[in-house]
Amino acid sequence: MLERLVIGDSFRPDIGYVRRSDIRLSQAQLRFSPRPQGSRVIRKFSWIGHVAYTENAAGRVETRDLRGEFGIEFQNSDTFSASYGDAYEFLPVPARIVGLTIPAGGYDFATARAGYNFGRQRRLSGNVSIEQGEFYDGHKTTLSISQGRVNVTPQLSLEPTYLGNWVDLPDGSSTTHLAGSRVTYTVTPEMFVSALVQYNTGINAVSANVRLRWEYRPGSELFLVLNEQRDTVSPRFPDLVNRAFIVKINRLVRF
Repeated sequence: MLERLVIGDSFRPDIGYVRRSDIRLSQAQLRFSPRPQGSRVIRKFSWIGHVAYTENAAGRVETRDLRGEFGIEFQNSDTFSASYGDAYEFLPVPARIVGLTIPAGGYDFATARAGYNFGRQRRLSGNVSIEQGEFYDGHKTTLSISQGRVNVTPQLSLEPTYLGNWVDLPDGSSTTHLAGSRVTYTVTPEMFVSALVQYNTGINAVSANVRLRWEYRPGSELFLVLNEQRDTVSPRFPDLVNRAFIVKINRLVRF
């Protein structure tokens, strides 16, 4: 895969938007995925190399990303991956990240990541990964649990998630956690109730999204949604920050 993208500093999209203007992006990706013959354990290997290089119209390098990844797909649908990347980023002005200040300038940093994904056919499935390496002029460790699913019963399932970041910079240290779970209960094939509850130490808040979906006739649905967020550091804990109740109904009309 090869890509070359040029966006001028005066470009204005008539429809939609652009995330970044005044750039010249060049990137390439190479993949090699052999399948071993006769293996009862391994279904496929994969090697991926990716290069991305971004500069502005004046020729100054703004970002650069060199990354290599090795993966194994097993016959039971589990997957393992490991990657190593070397990156560069230029900050034209000081940036505030995870509550810490990073001075303006150019930064080179390298990171390594390893992850294992348990196949969806398991009673307990999900992806677990850990990433560690340099972060601007400091270090960062990230632990992630995503796409998790626990089938408690045929009707009840849990989908836990977790994201932890440990950052050390000359300006100080920061630790943030985002933990939560989606709980889904299937009442009938046409109706289910789900609740997503999350706790975020970065903004000191607990949030919940509760939804009921009922397909009262084929193609026609009723949704009842409750969104709520509470402050965990307020003296009046748990202090309500916001709440919304939404009702949506649609009807399929066939001619």
